[in-house]
Amino acid sequence: MLYRSILLFLLIFSNTAWSSNTIAIIDDSMDTFHIGKSASFFIDETADLSFTTVSSEQYLKRFRPINREYLQFGLVKGNIWIRSDIAIRTTHKNPILLEIRSPRLQYLDIYLPTIFGSQVQAELGGARPYNNKQIKAPHYAFVIPTNTPSVFTVFIKMSSHLPINAEIELKTLSELSQGAQQDLTLTGIMIGVLFTLFIGNLFFFIKTSHPMYLIYGMLLIGITVLHLSLHDLVSQFFPNSVNVQERVYNLTALTCLSAIAFFSRLYLDTKSYLPRLDKLLILAGSINGLMALVYTFSPVTPSIILLSMIAVLTICILTVHAVAASINNLPYSGYYLAARTVLLTGHFCWLMSVYGFVPSATLYKWGLTGTIIIEAIIHFAGMIAQSTSIFKRQLNKTSASQNEIADLLSDISSRLRRQTNIIEGGLVHLEKTLAHDGHDSHLANSLRANKNVINLIDRVDLLNEIYENTSTDQPTPITLNQLIDNAYNKVQNLDQDNSLIEIHTRKIEQVEILQHAPILQHLIESILLECKHFTDQVLTMEIERQDVNREGVTELVICCHPIPRRVRTNNTNFDLGMYYINILCQHLNGKIVLSKEDDLQKITLFVPIRTHIRPTPNNLASQHPFDIVLLGQTDENLQKSLSMLQSNSNKIEHFSSLERLLEQLEPPATRDSGLIIIVFDNGGQIPHITQQKLFPIMRNEDQCLLISDNVKMSLDYAKKLGFDDFLTCDELDDKLEQRFSRLVQKGDRLKKAPLSRINPLRKVP
Repeated sequence: MLYRSILLFLLIFSNTAWSSNTIAIIDDSMDTFHIGKSASFFIDETADLSFTTVSSEQYLKRFRPINREYLQFGLVKGNIWIRSDIAIRTTHKNPILLEIRSPRLQYLDIYLPTIFGSQVQAELGGARPYNNKQIKAPHYAFVIPTNTPSVFTVFIKMSSHLPINAEIELKTLSELSQGAQQDLTLTGIMIGVLFTLFIGNLFFFIKTSHPMYLIYGMLLIGITVLHLSLHDLVSQFFPNSVNVQERVYNLTALTCLSAIAFFSRLYLDTKSYLPRLDKLLILAGSINGLMALVYTFSPVTPSIILLSMIAVLTICILTVHAVAASINNLPYSGYYLAARTVLLTGHFCWLMSVYGFVPSATLYKWGLTGTIIIEAIIHFAGMIAQSTSIFKRQLNKTSASQNEIADLLSDISSRLRRQTNIIEGGLVHLEKTLAHDGHDSHLANSLRANKNVINLIDRVDLLNEIYENTSTDQPTPITLNQLIDNAYNKVQNLDQDNSLIEIHTRKIEQVEILQHAPILQHLIESILLECKHFTDQVLTMEIERQDVNREGVTELVICCHPIPRRVRTNNTNFDLGMYYINILCQHLNGKIVLSKEDDLQKITLFVPIRTHIRPTPNNLASQHPFDIVLLGQTDENLQKSLSMLQSNSNKIEHFSSLERLLEQLEPPATRDSGLIIIVFDNGGQIPHITQQKLFPIMRNEDQCLLISDNVKMSLDYAKKLGFDDFLTCDELDDKLEQRFSRLVQKGDRLKKAPLSRINPLRKVP
């Protein structure tokens, strides 16, 4: 019983699989017939067999039934022969046509051996001129002669270096016209959508002049031409040329991918937010543009698989870019990720239909264009959101005139300044009257907060002067050293976070600033305050004077690193942060460059300055009550340092051993003055042990400078050991006086500060 059931199942399955109509029939009740239901096929892999050979009894046995309406053969090396018997039994005289819908087919030959023998009746295909078509239509159509017998045979030979997908139908002329009209209507709707997007894009481009809209417009034009080439609607404009459809398709497909890559850079400002991916997008766009030229001039020689791989790889790169932008929460990245997801999914499904993995004629004909149109609409929605914010900012700017903004800034400044004067007076009075018992940190923090409010008012005043162009002239020159020291001291007085800041200078000795010194000082202060770290990481500012001899201009190069990731130079919001710094820099005719080194951001300002070189006597900060203590064995470096510091009125003592220093040094509570201790790493001195023993006897304002010729020692490591600064022996001539002055000023500030000294990153015994 079981064997009978299995046999019955196999018989039913075989009948279903191999059953097909043996003859394609057109009569009064049926005006369309799919040849695939009645036809059989044979693949000549050698491509050498003639029609006489293929139609012989020996080869007719090799034909296999197709039994499906939509023919998908994929990439075929050789010729595909299709054979079908046809019977026309209509009573009317409407022409009957054989329609082959395969716009990317290269060679198509039609034989009617029953009537004309082995003579070919039509030679069509993309590799042949458009004028070979009997009926000038997008698809290939062959008119069946009227003198055919009741039943006749048709042979169709197809070959192409592209994937072969075809719909072969026998139909009346009215059905052919109706089908073509439906396709053209749907094509018109799609082109209408693209044209609407193009008009809106043109409006945004005129209003904003942003190059993103220009590339998007080129993309829309490319999509339109790509759709026309997929449906072979462009060959009619070049009737005597060959491979027009394939050339135009290759050109527009790769050009659209190149345009999407460059459009993505501008859409998400990848150059500022994702610089590495930005370079990858430039490379992908350039490769697609180059390959577009190669495939246009030589559409047959390069493999179509290579073109598909380039397209898939480019779309994958764009998808990775979208995911990275979404992870980093870039503006409008949600629109971009949705568009990339649609393109990746739609292109994958369409590619599967091209190579025969998904049997869908609708997906093959309309899938790619529909996918790209949906993607373009999503992009357009994102651009509308961007443009709306731009228009709002422009509207707000035009609604209030420049004079109104200046009046508003002046009024805010005067009102705030009156209140801060009252608050400051009350806090100063409290500071003088209250006993200093070590618990007045709240009062000191309030005074510091008041100073920060005053600094904000100063920024508003300076903005007002810049807008009204009423900045006062600088009365007297000021040395650049003094200007930097003033800015550093101001930042230290305003700092509420114990931020670590280092300033290194070069070529600024004996330089006097003749113009815009207050604004320049304010610029340095603002950079330090905006770029400081809220952790124990050190912010380093390097200031160098450069003479641009070719242009006769002196520039002040201010480099600040590493800066926090929160700092953005392309910030368009009107605020008193980086936007304010941009305004100051532009007012001084300078420029700002944000760059990256080893994943660390740094900001560099190039500011033109008017200077004068004036030799001045060496006057270190002798007025400050700090004694100088040199610890180390007598050698050339210690002698050099001693001679350089002799010009100061400060008391100087030298100790060759740490034990003697600890014995003779007065306790912190009884000392009248602070100490600047200069430790020389010679004679067996071990820096971290020395600092451990010095730390308990140092007061809050005392400073400790390490001088070493150890090439492994660095400033960061010295600070971790607890030293306040570090110099190499080779830097004594150039930097000792400057660092000593800086340490004196820092100690003087700490003497008045409420905060305790920061402990080194280790335990003190």
